[in-house]
Order: sequence, then structure tokens, then C-alpha cells
Amino acid sequence: MPGLPIFGPAASMSATAFSLLTSPEALHKATQSLAKELVLALDTEASSFHRYRERVCLVQLSTRERTLLVDPLALPDLTSLRTLLADPGMEVVIHDADYDLRILAKDHGIRVENVFDTLVAAELLNEPEIGLASLLRKYQGIEVDKKYQKADWSKRPLPPDMLAYAAGDTSHLIAIRDILKEKLRAKDRWDWAVEEFALLTDAPFNIAVNDEPGFLRLKGAKRLKPPQLAILKAVHAWREGVAERLDRAPFMVLGNEAMIGIALEPPSNVADLAARKGIGERVAERYGKAILAAVKHAQQLPKDQWPRLEQPKRWQRDDDYEERLKRLKQVRDKLTTDMDLRMGIVASNQMLSDIARTLPGDLEALAALPGMRRYQVKHFGAAILGAL
Repeated sequence: MPGLPIFGPAASMSATAFSLLTSPEALHKATQSLAKELVLALDTEASSFHRYRERVCLVQLSTRERTLLVDPLALPDLTSLRTLLADPGMEVVIHDADYDLRILAKDHGIRVENVFDTLVAAELLNEPEIGLASLLRKYQGIEVDKKYQKADWSKRPLPPDMLAYAAGDTSHLIAIRDILKEKLRAKDRWDWAVEEFALLTDAPFNIAVNDEPGFLRLKGAKRLKPPQLAILKAVHAWREGVAERLDRAPFMVLGNEAMIGIALEPPSNVADLAARKGIGERVAERYGKAILAAVKHAQQLPKDQWPRLEQPKRWQRDDDYEERLKRLKQVRDKLTTDMDLRMGIVASNQMLSDIARTLPGDLEALAALPGMRRYQVKHFGAAILGAL
């Protein structure tokens, strides 16, 4: 299928040509051809903004010359693609790879063995803007049209302009990779990137189980009191049931902020509910009675059934901790300025807090801290330990 232009005025003369793969035969033939490449750009489009169960709806693949779009909804068996991406000799370029790697692993068991993340590379270079649109504008002179960023990629058939939009996400990515890799080598930070990329490869398969209930993960939930948490839990459970039944993203049934507001100030009737920000008459008319029933049920619970937050870890009293942390931040800030780095590349605030509490006595002890990178120990370790 021929591609359509997807970019704005700065690149209106260029079009992204692509092929859409919807048959096992076409996919097998394409992956055999792609196996001869040394570098491949990849992106995914998912249904997270529209469907209850998030899944991959499109996989974009680009070489330096062409772009292929794989339709996983028509091709549930992606074995040949899984084999291609697991080849250590195939460098796979992705922008902000963490999400794509996780959803490919979850849906199809795909492991991308050799990753180059252009967002991570941009962070290591302290690029002022690290979004793909900004990098394309700076290094390729291309303006990206974002109109399909939150489109429903699960619908079929996908119109040609949506497919062309998707093709554009990877068609220039290898060129960006070439530029950033050269700059990383010039700054002697290529080893840093290799270490970060390897961690991305393993991340989808080293997932810690999160037993925290979904309602407690909402922004602002942990500031609520137990009786308010009971209401939030009940309304959240109702919303999940409706979203699953309708196969819609939960926030499209009732927004998170609206649920927090209901927990803080329980509505007394449907009219009160309809007047709330983020709810309105339409939602209140359709779901008002069910929401009020959930609220009433929570209000009638005995105290021993109210949700309660797990108490944070208590540390032994340490009168010098704050002073050590202050010195560590001062050292970190100086390193970021002197070396033209982002603060998180030297050490995150959480890492500095861990260092201030655990007091590593040497570089070996520093390297043993969870999350500490080898390049951080090598280039910043002595200065960090000096602050202690």
C-alpha cells in the first residue's frame, strides 16, 4: 500500500512509502529479507487509550530504505518477528523503548536483544529536548503532525492516513540514531549508552510483582483518610467492572480526578454528581445511581473494613542524614554543570538518599547499591564518596 505524507510544511514534499503485512506468508517473507539488515527501527501502536485490555495493534519496522507495517490483529502468531528481533546481531532502534519492549514481551513473548534507544541517547547527551518530534525537527528539519497520537489503533480497517502516520514514526529513526551515536562517541559516553541499553533489554523480563491495589495507584489516593479510601475503592471497583464489560479504557468511563473528588466529597444525589468537574449530566444520567450505590455501600462499612495504607519503612534516628544528603546534592549539582549532564545521569534523588543512609565505604560498596550503573561509579563515584 503506498504511503501518504504525514509531516507538516517543513517536510511536505516527502512521503513515507510503506507496505502493510496482514498474511503469515507476507510476514515470513519480510522477516527473511529483514534478517540481512544490520540495523532496524521499530515502534508500536497500542490500544491503551481506548480499550480495557491494552494490546499491540500495529508494529512499524524501517530499514534505511523502506518501511513495513505488521498488523498483529490479523497476525496473532509473530514467531518469525520474534526470531528476527532476538538476534543479537540485529540492532533495533526505538525511541523511548521501555513501553514498546514491555508490551511486545507481554503480548507476544518478544525479546529485543540489541536495543538502541534514541531517547536514552539524547538524555546522555543532555539534549535540551528529548522527544522524537524535537529530535526530528533539530536533526532532520521535519515537523511531525501529532493528530493520531491518541487514535484508536484497534479499529479495522485502518485508514491510509493513519497507516502513513504510523510509518513516519520509524522512517527517519535510523538517521537520528546515526547522529546521536556519533555524538556519544565524541563525548566518550558510548559505553554509558551500551550499559543503559542492556538494562532495557532485560527490564520486561525482570518485572517485580506489584501487589498494591489499583485504587491506591491513583494520583492523590494516598493522601486520603481511611473512610475516603473506602469510597474510592468501591467506586474504582465499579468502574473497572463497567470498563471491562464495555472493553473501554477505565478513564473513559470515569476519570481518576473525578473519583478522587467523589471520595473527598461524597455526592448526595445524581444532580450533585452531574455538577462535578469531569462528570457532567451524561455520565450522571447513565451511571449516577450505580456510583451513588457504591458510595453508600462504602459509607456503611464498619471501620475494620476500611482500607489502610502500609506504613512507610522507619529508619533509625540519624541526626547527620540531612546534612550528608545536602552535601551529596551539592556534589551532584556541580558534576552536572561541569560535565554538561542531566542530574539523573549522575544520580537520582532516591539514589543519593540511599547513599546518605547506607554510607558505602568504597567504590565496591557503592557499585553494589541497587540501580547504580558502572559508568556512574567510574566517573562520579570518587566525588560522591568524598561528600560523605
